[in-house]
Amino acid sequence: MADHSSESEMLFGLEDRPPAGGAIFVGFQHLLAVFGGILTAPLLIALGMGLSAEDTTYVISAALIVSGAATIIQINRIGLLGSGLLSIQGTSFAFIGPLVFAHQKLVEHMSSAEALGVVFGSTAACAVITMVLSLFVRHLRHIVTSNVSGATIILLGLSLIHATIQNLQRAYQSAGGSEGEGMLLMGLAGVVFLIILIVANLPQAWLRLSSITIGLAVGVAASLALGMIDFSTLDQVKFLFLPELGRFPLAVDLQVMALIMPIFLVSAVESIGDITATNSLSGLRNSGLVYWMRIRGGILVGGLASLVAALFSTFPSTTFSQNNGVIRLTGVCSRYVGNYVAVFLVVLGFVPMVAALFQAIPSTIIYGATLLMFMLVALSGYRVVQLSQPEKRDWFVVILAIVLGYGLSFSVDRIVWFPEELIMVLQFPVSTGAMLAILIEVIVPGRRGDADTSD
Repeated sequence: MADHSSESEMLFGLEDRPPAGGAIFVGFQHLLAVFGGILTAPLLIALGMGLSAEDTTYVISAALIVSGAATIIQINRIGLLGSGLLSIQGTSFAFIGPLVFAHQKLVEHMSSAEALGVVFGSTAACAVITMVLSLFVRHLRHIVTSNVSGATIILLGLSLIHATIQNLQRAYQSAGGSEGEGMLLMGLAGVVFLIILIVANLPQAWLRLSSITIGLAVGVAASLALGMIDFSTLDQVKFLFLPELGRFPLAVDLQVMALIMPIFLVSAVESIGDITATNSLSGLRNSGLVYWMRIRGGILVGGLASLVAALFSTFPSTTFSQNNGVIRLTGVCSRYVGNYVAVFLVVLGFVPMVAALFQAIPSTIIYGATLLMFMLVALSGYRVVQLSQPEKRDWFVVILAIVLGYGLSFSVDRIVWFPEELIMVLQFPVSTGAMLAILIEVIVPGRRGDADTSD
């Protein structure tokens, strides 16, 4: 059934070309909505892995360039690639936990550079599998149902909240606790958390969309006033950034692939939701062959972007949902606006000072901002299940997958007869919970077909 209500509300439709000045202005609003997220995700992964300042600047700058390049392909539909919609690509928060966990396990018996090579090589392999699976996207939702997606996203949120609280505790202790600057750092994190929470609930839509960027800006201003930001390392930053192909020696590890492949699957299903929302806002039908070709092309770009990101030593990419809020706010769904957003991202990526400045922000400010974001991730997982009109069986599947995912991950190392390779895979609750959710969904009777199979 066609839905043209959104199209009639738009000032500029999908194929309209707004004047350059207006397109740049709207594109900048999209940039503000996604910029904080695109920068924060690779920074958190780098912090979790304990990467050097140089490598951290590298992965952030490379992530910006890959995000911009992928956005250009996403909106312009090159062959089978792309949705042809105003859809923005960026580094995914979903991969923070599994990539950090994998790196921590790998460095127990190899150097950090070798571990990064394994992480990127395994990510590249999973990205290729995702690209192949995108050709069968209409069947993917029979496997990764709303129950599986919801349980996995809830686990993602809970694991990221747990990791963020641990990071805040370490920052507090390393700053001297209550006798040193620990309380001051916790106060800054709390202020950023509250600013984002307050702004996100204001009646002004534009402020809500920029809540993360505003919260980070307030935290940075407070840090500058207190003299807590060290700019001494900025003198060593190069004028121009150039990504390196194969910066680390790539290798593939099946255990690491088993950790992150479930996240790729869930991320692909999330992208279906993002692209469907953009498609609807653009006044297009959410059914039929053309719709599914857009979905397939969008997920294919996500896989390709993640592959290119791995080859250039940065982290996986996915569609961002924030741009749908900007479309509603501005009344502009023209895909040509996306070209400006993409150019902004690429240009900022080629200027390493951007990544270096962001890296100079005290980590507690980043943790304060992301703590709320990760709470919302867990809440969004709950809403994924709730919006599917769940029955008792569905909640049973979701809760059982979450409980078993966490329970098995914390106790599997005590099972002496389990192979060491399997123990490593099962010790991460998100991928374990995702695999269990898929298994439970199949085993428990009374399963509903919640995929759209319309032509």
